[in-house]
Amino acid sequence: MEKKRYIFILSHATERPFEVVVQMKIATNMKAFDDEAEIDFFLMGEGVQLAKKGIADTITAELEGQKVVVGEMLKTLTEDFGVKFFVCHAFLPSYGMTKDDLIEGAELKSSSYLGELLLDGRIPLSVNL
Repeated sequence: MEKKRYIFILSHATERPFEVVVQMKIATNMKAFDDEAEIDFFLMGEGVQLAKKGIADTITAELEGQKVVVGEMLKTLTEDFGVKFFVCHAFLPSYGMTKDDLIEGAELKSSSYLGELLLDGRIPLSVNL
């Protein structure tokens, strides 16, 4: 059976926290149901801020009657499920960020890397709320 491979594409952070929370919740559920599924995130645009140290802890939303902290979800995804967060380097200067600002485990990549992942068979997932 072919391995299931997905890439969540996030282009929002603080301005649209529900999109972030919902996508991370979906990814967490997918990994909980099928640990063999390969699931990662590609951050671009405003979404690169999610990989800046301390920012994810400031992003919250109420979902299913509970306060959700993006930093906690990010930690669960990376530490418990091994999900990678690829950060498009082209957007860092727009948000006053450098490589030194990134959380542990975030990997700087070019936008062409997203193209490579898609050509390699990753299924793109995105949610617009």
